[in-house]
Amino acid sequence: MKKIIALGIVLFSSFTVVYAVAPGEVTNVSSLAVLLTDYFNLAVQIMLAAAVVFVIWSGLKFVMSGGDEDKRKEGQSGIIYGIIGIAVMLSVWGLVALVTGSTGLGTTKGTITPPSVN
Repeated sequence: MKKIIALGIVLFSSFTVVYAVAPGEVTNVSSLAVLLTDYFNLAVQIMLAAAVVFVIWSGLKFVMSGGDEDKRKEGQSGIIYGIIGIAVMLSVWGLVALVTGSTGLGTTKGTITPPSVN
């Protein structure tokens, strides 16, 4: 489990380094929201792919247990945890899309201009 967490941290921080080098054109709050949404979508897609691979791997462990009850339970719990993880990731992804879509921050059409002092 520690290896999976460490791998997730490395992947997540590598995206941060890439975006720190070339952050794109961030001129207002809306363009920042678009950049962060793109960043979040990429991270979620990679985590979803890893979760699907984990569920497949756990399914293979379950099928190949060969009558060993411990391996069977390990594969079964891995499948359950993987499916729960996928459901949570998709829910958060949908929630972010709902918030950015309803506030208008997910597009560059409606720019938000902060108040200025003259």
